[in-house]
Amino acid sequence: MLIGDFLGAAARVLSTDTLEAPRSEAHTILGALVCFPNIYQGIPRLGPISEAGESITGTADLKYCLINILLKNATEEPSEAARCIAICGLSVWICEELTQCTSHPHVKKAINVIGVTLKFSNKLVAQVACDVLQLLVSYWQKLQEYESSLCRKITEILVATIAFLLPGAEYSSMEVDKKFIVSLLLCLLDWCMALPMKMLLEPVSAGAVEDQHASRAPLLDYIYRVLHCCINGSSTYMQQNHYVLSLADLSSSDYDPFLPLGNIRSSSEPAQCPSSTDLGNLLTVAEEKRRRNLELIPLTARMVMTHLVNHLSHYPLSGGPAILHSLLSENHDNSYVESSELCSEVFRSPNLQLFVFNDSTLISYLQIPAEKKAGTEPAAAPSDVRVIVRDISGKYSWDGRILYGPLEGCLPQHSTSGAFVISSDSQQHVLSQNDVSQVEEGEDALDQLLERIGSSSPECLLHPQRKLNEPAPPPCGMSPEQERAITEALLQQSAQEREFILKCSSDCSMSMARQEPPPPAQPQASFYFCRLLLNDLGMNSWDRRKSFHLLKKNSKLLRELKNLDSRQCRETHKIAVFYIAEGQEDKCSILANARGSQAYEDFVAGLGWEVDLSTHGGFMGGLQRNGSTGQTAPYYATSTVEIIFHVSTRMPSDSDDSLTKKLRHLGNDEVHIVWSEHTRNYRRGIIPTDFGDVLIVIYPMKNHMFFIEIMKKPEVPFFGPLFNGAIVTAKLLPSLICATCINASRAVKSLIPLYQSFYEERALYLEAIIQNHKEVMTFEDFVAQVFSPSPSYSLGGTD
Repeated sequence: MLIGDFLGAAARVLSTDTLEAPRSEAHTILGALVCFPNIYQGIPRLGPISEAGESITGTADLKYCLINILLKNATEEPSEAARCIAICGLSVWICEELTQCTSHPHVKKAINVIGVTLKFSNKLVAQVACDVLQLLVSYWQKLQEYESSLCRKITEILVATIAFLLPGAEYSSMEVDKKFIVSLLLCLLDWCMALPMKMLLEPVSAGAVEDQHASRAPLLDYIYRVLHCCINGSSTYMQQNHYVLSLADLSSSDYDPFLPLGNIRSSSEPAQCPSSTDLGNLLTVAEEKRRRNLELIPLTARMVMTHLVNHLSHYPLSGGPAILHSLLSENHDNSYVESSELCSEVFRSPNLQLFVFNDSTLISYLQIPAEKKAGTEPAAAPSDVRVIVRDISGKYSWDGRILYGPLEGCLPQHSTSGAFVISSDSQQHVLSQNDVSQVEEGEDALDQLLERIGSSSPECLLHPQRKLNEPAPPPCGMSPEQERAITEALLQQSAQEREFILKCSSDCSMSMARQEPPPPAQPQASFYFCRLLLNDLGMNSWDRRKSFHLLKKNSKLLRELKNLDSRQCRETHKIAVFYIAEGQEDKCSILANARGSQAYEDFVAGLGWEVDLSTHGGFMGGLQRNGSTGQTAPYYATSTVEIIFHVSTRMPSDSDDSLTKKLRHLGNDEVHIVWSEHTRNYRRGIIPTDFGDVLIVIYPMKNHMFFIEIMKKPEVPFFGPLFNGAIVTAKLLPSLICATCINASRAVKSLIPLYQSFYEERALYLEAIIQNHKEVMTFEDFVAQVFSPSPSYSLGGTD
């Protein structure tokens, strides 16, 4: 009943221009109310809200009033913190409306505000808007139901915004500008991986800027264009053939890309980034940081491009979402190696060669025995070629084989191969060779063929009334005696010919050797099919020498390959989850909980799917396979992110040692989720730990909604979509908590000096391997190594 009063009070506070007013608190109240209109459909009205500028007459008007205030302040709010909360409030409201399927018309307006905020000069506010669009990836199907073109529109907004901000970010000395482009690229990657391929291949109407031919290019084409520009420089798209979407191209009745945004007025000095003095007065550290910042945008764009090439429409594979990269190495299925892991013996294999391509990718070519299948499979080569690729985005393997016939299942059901095709004006008849050749003994095949030709093609008849297989009448003027004499002469000639054939068949000098086709030759060289594939790909040519090199096979390379394969191929996070029952205020009683309430268990089940730790192939986050840290754990993964939840109620607590181990695993996580059913608020010191930079505390309410309290260390920057004081429904809680945990973990990691993402780590390892182990040699030596990788194993035979 008092919601109207809260709206009025918040609107009155926000109508002032002073930054000293409790603006953040007012936006917190508004953001906490966004789920209430759908829950309480029959809220009674106590009176008009004059401060809100509207007269509310019902629940619908209450929602419109609330959202209008949020929309207005999300574009005009002068306080940085308050505007971030307003945008987060809008994101919670969008998710609520999509979940409840209300088809509210203001959803498009809210997305318009968030899309325009991406190009806002204040990067903290713009980053919050980017996080909101990343959150909406998990709601793309709901957005599709709301309006079929909205998902594509969001992807277009990201592409156009990157193109708009790229020229300034490339030459900016501010690290935050480059990192924001990286955030946009990663958000674009998530949208591309979520949307169906059909949607990405639909053409984009880019207005009057492009010519008619180019405007028919699909959305995926524009995505690759902007990635190409990020790698090669913003000047690339000045050429017409590299045209990218602009903000003006997005203008429509539903989206205004130039919606005005009010400036931020800061009431305090902006936080300064750690200087080189704070990093130990090391000039090399500052120089390394500058070097990485220069390469950050091209590096991220390269990773996004390779990720799309390898995983678009492929993820998840049959192994499940936990498996992203190949688990195969050069020792698997290698008949010359007995070891179960990479070892020096692998490099002596005559069927293996390692290459560097474009100074960015490691490629191994391995010839392995082909898997033989029984049945009617067409003839194929006795060996397969396995190509193992290691690049910035991960590790992949492909097996190939030469086929000497069509694949099984590709043969037509009724083959017309080797058939006679006889056509007429009205119909077409096909006579296969089998029909003619499969004639019973004693039958005249020629007689049957002539009869069929005559009946199917009357135009071939010499006389309309006479069939082709009927004997011709005797010639005119021939007497019966002459006919008998001719017949006897023919029979006598036939008998003489048979007698001559029998006589010659016993004479060796008259016999002719039968010509037989040569038997198939099986290549004996261990690298034959690999070099055949390399030749077909053009890698053995002189033109490729600048970009295709061999690797030096030694023990150092072996160690570095193992190290590279052990690196993560996705962003990883580990989150601690605690359950506090009513009356529990000490760590021992909290850690001793073996189960929680039904609401808590439903919430944990919504965070991710349960995985068996003994067989789990994805990120473990330090959990053990032997059961000492539990048998199962909630796990969530996309093609770019992995999250493992360290749930206190899943871990054993039957001894002091297990309690200590549980506290160590849970306490070492930077982000803690605390589900508290206690009547008193949770205090940070209850679970003593030096970590736990962010605590997200969930308090169940009596109306089956949930109050969120966020406690973070002062140096941790703002993150969303949930904010301190938010109130959400049970349907929204798991997805919003999961998104908030990811953003909180990223915010904490951003404080680590010289922190590297997974693909930056892989790029550095690849760079070190290529610099230290690329073998420079003449073309002749290169070809010799391709012909025979290990000459001591030469087997001779057909090379």
